Amino acid sequence: MAHIYPFKALLPAKGLELQVSANTHLDSLDRQHKIVDENPHTYLNVVKPYIKFHESKDPVKHFPLGKKALDKLIAEQVVVQDANESFYIYSQVNKINGREYVGLICTVAVEDYFSGHIKIHENTITEKEDQLILHIATTGVIGEPVLMTHQHQDQIKSHLVDWIAQAMPIIHFEDEYNIIHSIYKIDQVDWINKVQTIYQSIGDLYIADGHHRSAASAGYFKKQGLNNGRYLCFIVPPESLHIDSFHRAFKAEQSFDQATFLQALSESFDIQAMGSGFMPSREKSFGLCLKGQWYALNYLPSTDQYNAVQKLDVSILEEAVFKQILHIKDSKVDSRLTFYKGSLGIEDIERMIHNGEQDMVFTVFPCAIEHVFEVADQKMIMPPKSTYIEPKLRTGLTVQSVK
Repeated sequence: MAHIYPFKALLPAKGLELQVSANTHLDSLDRQHKIVDENPHTYLNVVKPYIKFHESKDPVKHFPLGKKALDKLIAEQVVVQDANESFYIYSQVNKINGREYVGLICTVAVEDYFSGHIKIHENTITEKEDQLILHIATTGVIGEPVLMTHQHQDQIKSHLVDWIAQAMPIIHFEDEYNIIHSIYKIDQVDWINKVQTIYQSIGDLYIADGHHRSAASAGYFKKQGLNNGRYLCFIVPPESLHIDSFHRAFKAEQSFDQATFLQALSESFDIQAMGSGFMPSREKSFGLCLKGQWYALNYLPSTDQYNAVQKLDVSILEEAVFKQILHIKDSKVDSRLTFYKGSLGIEDIERMIHNGEQDMVFTVFPCAIEHVFEVADQKMIMPPKSTYIEPKLRTGLTVQSVK
């Protein structure tokens, strides 16, 4: 069982939420440069201080500038620390696609991360983790919660909705991507106790997105010798998550024979030529756009004896196609492979093939959250780019001070 705690958040001053917080998940680097040049209040100056100077990241040089930018935001009361230890219910509504998300922003125990009560399904890169630890140590804050979830508990979402119905938002604004953000505060002691009691029933937590942030946050407290440290997270019920896939594109270094490739595929897949673009609607089914022609691929071998990782659709592609046919040893670093978020449209895929940017694109059915649970419970690791999970939070919207 994981433990949750309230905290005193650093929040944007009223009316400055949009200017302070930044959508690093959607904003291109060019747009981030523009924001930094035009908006002195942006939290980008804290989390990515090198952008202002149009330089590559140098942690030793730039992170102290991030601390200076944060101090300036606090001194000018652009961001203000909440007076009370609180839980924060966060709601996000996307007006474009209609998706709604709701969850609890809180802190979790570092001890739970190291004891396995906060479960992982991805490995982290040591260099990236160390840089994030240095950023926390230098600035004294964690600016974006780790997205976590839990096993299905029907009453959790209903409780969140009930609490929202009884409160007025302390933050409410629409951003440049037509996403409405609302935050509601729970700071009364009896309500805090009630929230903690209810969340004791959810069992262990699972990291949905933010493995590096989680490892770095826990690592920071460990380096400080603080076993009772707590770090920022956003816990969303599994039914409120949206999981998208990553499609796989391959660009050969030299010409290859299309007929030979299809023949090799036929040993593991039933192949059907399609008259138009194909996005799979079930597991073990894939789309393939090969030099302008679309195919539907259905995996033939039984997966009954496969473990939690081997049965994943992305693992099937890794083993049956990339390793055995295309001789890719490590898809994380092979320059012939490119990963595209599952929202990439058929027309975009066909355009890439027509322009010669890619030779083939495999479309992949999204992984179910139950597969993430299974992999994490078995202490296994998913292949790279297995899931793209939403919601994504704006950096700097709720900030935790760790000093």
